[in-house]
Parts: sequence; structure tokens; C-alpha cells
Amino acid sequence: MKQVVFLFFVFILIVGCKETIVDKPENILDKDVMTNIYYDIAVLNAAKSTAAKNLETYNFDPEEYIYRKYNIDSAQLSQNSIYYTSNPNLQSEMFTEVEKRLQKLKDTVDSKLEKQQTEKVKKAPAKKAPAKKAPVKKTK
Repeated sequence: MKQVVFLFFVFILIVGCKETIVDKPENILDKDVMTNIYYDIAVLNAAKSTAAKNLETYNFDPEEYIYRKYNIDSAQLSQNSIYYTSNPNLQSEMFTEVEKRLQKLKDTVDSKLEKQQTEKVKKAPAKKAPAKKAPVKKTK
């Protein structure tokens, strides 16, 4: 009897895992487009945390930028985000791609900063060693 109950629970578990939790939105965004959106959101969030004053100075709204760039609205973004979140394997692939792209961006920025530092050091005038003063002779 225990085996029958165990097999029944295993069957329910397998069937339950195959069921789609969230229906596909009518205006589904392609996986690559959604990956690009996640990437842009990550970059914009970093900009908000490090250069918020610059964004305010130029009256730049990151959310509006995303909506205009991808020709979507907040409802469509929300529905697609929920849909992709309900598919963890697919979302994991997308976030792995975003992570790779962010690392590539970081490497590029680090390389440019290092190059700038090297150029500054080369352009800086060489510091002269302080002139040696002749010893002062004590007179008696």
C-alpha cells in the first residue's frame, strides 16, 4: 500500500511540474529582446546608483527610455517579465547571457581606465629630484 501511495505522489509531482503556471502573453517579447531589456535595466540601475545627479540634470527617466527603445509599455514589460520568471530554466539562460555581457562591458571600461591612467603618467612632467644644498659651514 505504501508503494502505491508513493507512486501516486510521484505521478502527481511529475504531472504538476509539467503544467504551465503562467500563460504566454499576447504580445510576447522574443527571448533575445527580453535579454536585451534585462541588460539595459541592469546598466541603467547601475547608472542610477552611481550618477543619479547626472540623470536628474538631463531629466533622464530610465523606465521611459526602456519603453521607447523597445516600443513597449509597462503592462507588456510586466507580463513578459512574469512569464519568463515562471520559466526558471529559460530565465537562467537569459540572466547568464546578461551576466556575460556585463562582464564584457566591465572589462572594456577597466581597460580604458587603465589606458587613461598610463597616458596620464606618461604625460605628467617628470618630477625633479630636490636640489642638493651645499652643506652650511659653521663658523666659530
